[in-house]
Amino acid sequence: MARSTHAVFTHDGVRISYDCYSRGIREAVVIICPGFFQSKNTLTFQRLAQALAHDCDVLCLDFRGHGHSGGLYTFSAQEGADLEAVLDFVKARYRRIGVLGFSLGAAIAINTVSDRRHGVQSLIAVSAPFAFEEIEFRFWTPEAIRIGLTGLERGAGCRPGNPLFKKERPIDTIRNCSGVSVLLIHGTNDPIVHPRHSRKLYEVAPEPKRLEIMEDGSHGEGLYRQDPTRFLAVVQAWLEVTCP
Repeated sequence: MARSTHAVFTHDGVRISYDCYSRGIREAVVIICPGFFQSKNTLTFQRLAQALAHDCDVLCLDFRGHGHSGGLYTFSAQEGADLEAVLDFVKARYRRIGVLGFSLGAAIAINTVSDRRHGVQSLIAVSAPFAFEEIEFRFWTPEAIRIGLTGLERGAGCRPGNPLFKKERPIDTIRNCSGVSVLLIHGTNDPIVHPRHSRKLYEVAPEPKRLEIMEDGSHGEGLYRQDPTRFLAVVQAWLEVTCP
């Protein structure tokens, strides 16, 4: 399959880099939104994109402050503009659009997709916090440290900006996702964001929706690294129905 790197510019002038995985002209695309400290250049996200690209085109982006994108990371405050720029590009080229976000990337995806003008049909949010200020920040636990070390793949890293900018709360914005099929995925052993976050998001999300709690599952892309077969089965089955 062909993999190519491209870039778009946000309305505030930040260059956003993304990789496109394509087997040819297709009607559907899935946009992958990595979480904090992760990028499209890590082996984990390259493998995930390649696996999903068997069924549709896949775009994997670097949020500002990550990978080959410009700017500084603002922990979901301004990154919605990054995803908006990519969505503006794809919605003129594809009839069906899905978004797959991880951790803070999932929070950004929820906040952005809730604006229905972007035309997204399917949203998958993995280990999403319902509000940034409610994240437990349990980074000091042995499991959290282990997950952090596992995520230190080549290509990972971040150029942080101001963490104090006002941020949208996914618990508020997900209510506006009417017409979007929403799948929330969380692991019971998530050491960073407690599963209660996805449960609360599920409670207020409009139909159609589904909550998938993975027993013994870890955090974010760690769910894929931990058990690729199980994770892909859930994601691909959802996309087959909601973004065929």
